[in-house]
Amino acid sequence: MLSQFNQFLLNFSLLISSLLFAFLPLRHTERISATSPIRTRLTVGLIAGLIGGLLVLNSVTYDGAKIDLRLVALVTAFYYGGWVSGGITTVAIIGARFIITPSGAYEGLILTTLICIALLVTASIYRRFASHTLKDYLILIGIGIGYSVPALYLLTETFTRFLEILLVYIIFILLGGYVTYRFLQELRRHFQFVQAQQELALTDGLTNLANRRKLDETLAHYDQYGYAFSVLIVDIDFFKSVNDTYGHDGGDAVLRQLSHLLQHCSPDEALVGRYGGEEFVVLLPDMPLKEAVRLGETIRLACADQHFVFSTYPAFHVTLSIGAASSDQGETSFEVVQKADQSLYQAKQTGRNKVVGCSEE
Repeated sequence: MLSQFNQFLLNFSLLISSLLFAFLPLRHTERISATSPIRTRLTVGLIAGLIGGLLVLNSVTYDGAKIDLRLVALVTAFYYGGWVSGGITTVAIIGARFIITPSGAYEGLILTTLICIALLVTASIYRRFASHTLKDYLILIGIGIGYSVPALYLLTETFTRFLEILLVYIIFILLGGYVTYRFLQELRRHFQFVQAQQELALTDGLTNLANRRKLDETLAHYDQYGYAFSVLIVDIDFFKSVNDTYGHDGGDAVLRQLSHLLQHCSPDEALVGRYGGEEFVVLLPDMPLKEAVRLGETIRLACADQHFVFSTYPAFHVTLSIGAASSDQGETSFEVVQKADQSLYQAKQTGRNKVVGCSEE
């Protein structure tokens, strides 16, 4: 009895360690379900099938029975990936069971096949009325145990031998299912937290736009792959007077409201960021300079028409000076930004509240 318990413990350890490494490729997938893209469901099936096969190959031999945690892999595959994932896992489990089946002793292999198919059919019916919760996951595990118990009885030599292994089997299957569910949930939460922290490191805290680090990384990416782009550098005219009149809180309110305006006016593929202070950058992939200048003019007019509000002060207006340049005007993205910055300087020196493209200087 103790020997079987230790072997089950090894099977359990194999399950957890396999989960840790095998599901890493899916850690950034937002949500995995039966309606996920077919590629995702195939990946889930292959991963769960690999784990299920390993568990079968390392199963505990008890009379004619091969006891392991394959049910956990199968239920996990179906629970997250539906029929596609469950079917692949079933094939892998049956294949592994065939490998360890002695010639002529196919009773266990047949029972394994029947249990897997019955569980998939039952799970597909149950899923229509169930929620995606731990309770439903454990119920599917319980259904699998219910199908496995008669097979376990048929493959053990005596009723006493059957009872010896039954309790250990049920405990480890339920424990394995519970730990697997919690493990996958915590793994997803952990990587979501890490991803959120990474996004925060690339986001301006005041405006929620991309910060300078994100903008610089994107420009480096453009350089690496030779992408064509245009850039707008947007600067608020006389921003110091805004801070002097309304205080720094008022200035922050203007920056936040302007950030919304820039996002609203920019195309979806654009990257809008705060470059520092009252200066913003709009990166426009695959946009020629003339179109970028027209977009800059649209932004300038929208800002001039907008009523900025802060606290109990009357609504007020601010204007923008904008410099534009495109990637064919510099050998590197850094040079392109310098060209746009020079155009911005020209706009400020020639009266402000205007858009100047690099080719117009």
